[in-house]
Amino acid sequence: MIGVVLISHGDLAKGIVSSASMLVSPLDQLTSLTLWPDDNPDEFQQKLEAAIKEVDTGDGVFILADMLGGTPSNRAMYSLGDKVRMLTGLSLPMLYSLLNMREESTDIASIAKEVMGEARDGMVDVNEMINNGGES
Repeated sequence: MIGVVLISHGDLAKGIVSSASMLVSPLDQLTSLTLWPDDNPDEFQQKLEAAIKEVDTGDGVFILADMLGGTPSNRAMYSLGDKVRMLTGLSLPMLYSLLNMREESTDIASIAKEVMGEARDGMVDVNEMINNGGES
């Protein structure tokens, strides 16, 4: 099974793990890391590398980051490779989709494409949807 590491500024990653535990159980091969203003980026990177090893059983690892261009995602870029892939824009629907898809496949590239599509589809202007008779 593919492992998952959530990374964020502050407690966003931990909060999403907590929320996901209400929807999916058990949350195997899943961990989170947070970065605070006083944290050393090099130490964060070392912790991330350890977290990747912790959740990887050979099928690979997804890193879900809160945003592109921040220190967490910038440091995660050093860990990327054929078996380690990062998606940004961390959200609960994104994690939920990934957790369900990793049960069915270990093809990291196809899972990434599907998760990103579902994450985009999950972004809805509800007022506009209502005004358009249920279509967004």
